[in-house]
Amino acid sequence: MKNKSFYAHHSSFGAFSSFMLGKIGKGGGFVLNDVRPPKNNVYIGYKQEKMIRLFPFCNINNNAEEDFTGEVDNTKKNKPIKIFSENEINREMGWASDTWDSDRLTFSLITPFGYVKDPVAMTEEEKKYAFAPVIFAQLTFDNRDKTTDAELIFGIEGPKRRLSITTQGRYLGGACERKYGFAAASSEDIKELSRLDILTSFANDNYENHDLGTAPSLIFKVPAGTLKTYTIVLATYEQGTITTGIDTDFYYSGLFKSLEDVIDFGIENVDYYLDMAEQRDKELKESKLNKYRQFLLAHATHSYHASSQLMKKEDGSPLWVVNEGEYIMMNTFDLTVDHIFYEMKFHPWTIKNSLDLFAERYSYYDQSGIAFTHDMGVANGFSPKGYSSYELPNLHGCFSYMTHEELLNWILTGAVYTLKMNDKEWLNNNVKIFLACFESLCARDKDYDGIMDIDSTRCQEGSEITTYDSLDVSLGQARNNLYLGLKSWSAYVLLEKIFEKVGLNEISTRSLEKAKAAASTIVSQFNDKEQYIPAVFENGNTSRIIPAVEALVYPYIVGDTSSVSEDGIYGDLIKKLKKHILTIMKPGICIDEVSGGWKLSSTSKNTWNSKIFLCQYVIKEILNMNFDKEEDWDRVHATWQQVSCSGDGATDQVNSDTGTSRGSRLYPRLVTSILWMK
Repeated sequence: MKNKSFYAHHSSFGAFSSFMLGKIGKGGGFVLNDVRPPKNNVYIGYKQEKMIRLFPFCNINNNAEEDFTGEVDNTKKNKPIKIFSENEINREMGWASDTWDSDRLTFSLITPFGYVKDPVAMTEEEKKYAFAPVIFAQLTFDNRDKTTDAELIFGIEGPKRRLSITTQGRYLGGACERKYGFAAASSEDIKELSRLDILTSFANDNYENHDLGTAPSLIFKVPAGTLKTYTIVLATYEQGTITTGIDTDFYYSGLFKSLEDVIDFGIENVDYYLDMAEQRDKELKESKLNKYRQFLLAHATHSYHASSQLMKKEDGSPLWVVNEGEYIMMNTFDLTVDHIFYEMKFHPWTIKNSLDLFAERYSYYDQSGIAFTHDMGVANGFSPKGYSSYELPNLHGCFSYMTHEELLNWILTGAVYTLKMNDKEWLNNNVKIFLACFESLCARDKDYDGIMDIDSTRCQEGSEITTYDSLDVSLGQARNNLYLGLKSWSAYVLLEKIFEKVGLNEISTRSLEKAKAAASTIVSQFNDKEQYIPAVFENGNTSRIIPAVEALVYPYIVGDTSSVSEDGIYGDLIKKLKKHILTIMKPGICIDEVSGGWKLSSTSKNTWNSKIFLCQYVIKEILNMNFDKEEDWDRVHATWQQVSCSGDGATDQVNSDTGTSRGSRLYPRLVTSILWMK
């Protein structure tokens, strides 16, 4: 890795909690109902002979006992404490693991994940395995060439109580109230340590526990001449109603009685989870992805799981939420439509769960017909019916309405789900919504050219925007926009298939004609002299954008290769788009001259990683265009995450010249990179 010092999430499926670690000198720890890193000391290291060595996630200036008494104890004989420097550490991130090793000590955080069935079809035991809010840590120490014993330490600031007290010594560890904790099965080689000055006590072999301690720790013995690995369970637990607007509990809280119950389950089934994590790591390692793409997908997946939240409604049914990174908006539709590629691989039922809630509660009607909100609320607070936490009237930029784009998002997400998964029952239950969406889409096209040209009355004196809300007009404006025009074309292409599938042949034909109209309009805007299509079809706009091709992914992903082929009925459109890409993928246009990375628009250095990954897939796999700079680009994009955004976690929105974050930090949407796995 170019840089080993960057934050990463380590989370279980659907628990909206994380153990954050990785930024050197910054600490970490547990965070619940949020994704932002705490700054607690995390003590990971070993003691041998006259030295303590620690990974660099803590501050060693511990004077808590002296602060408490107001006196300095000059009788202490501390062993030297040395923090590993970055160049003494190796770090490797797997799909389900994150490992640091230095000297003879290896530390791993392990986050098992796999394929998750619909809870409705699960037994109670299956649910426990799928939804237990547990991850794992492992400490391995090689003491085979030494003649003295060593001791390892794992401790975290934040917990206060020792778990041996409430478990009658069955396992040892620390916990914060009833919310989170860590533990290992009781053994003669393991002991708990809780003191005000944890490192001073560790250094002086003072193992008499004091429950005023602020960092309960586990101490592990590694006898001389041995190599030992210890596994620790990290767990979270919250009981009771968590959300407002819609009353829901965490789904797992109906499966487990307490934090201790969760830890019990994790300890009893540790082999099951470690095997699952090993399978995921192996799957990524054996992929044909280069090392930069492997890292980008792993980093993205860690962050996606940190934002995931599986809840249970009062009637017992599941409710799925993916929170929008640092903004914590719930089921932001612009993210939902991009998460489908990942979710179709691992848990496709979550897609229809979100679509159903959008249709039931987060749809509304304006002058043109049905539409959908930008999101469902924020920070565990569901918005009122028909409204998002984001959208406001009388604006022309950020926080305005995204009515047209969210309408397209329901169509595309629903069509991709039902066509790809062949869910006939769900399609039959939602035909009326697809029909309403089609009529609404048509009504927003007043001049019948297949693309949007009017704003929703919800905007009042404002105008609609797109998901690229903070970018300039090239991608920010919805009306007469190339990006949204292609997305409208894609929606009509899929609607034709949806209506044909349910026997609505007349509507299917109308959808086909609208798709042809959109394609014709876009082709007519092609600048033959300059060999590109302008980003906006008005006011002499000359911006050039990569996401012109983004929406080709939707027909292709459901198997409609003809619609995205040069030899198909939209062949002229595909040919023009390929020429467009050849023109713009150059330094000074859509390749940043400073960094060498991608910039989505020629007129802005504001760029989104998740959209870069999606468009990379489209350009190579769908348009069959190969560039010899691909791995160089991947290296730049990985460096943005590891270096430029090292303090921000997985970050979507960056400056293309420096890779530094502009927003969308700690973000889940980078899992568009799953497309690279084909």
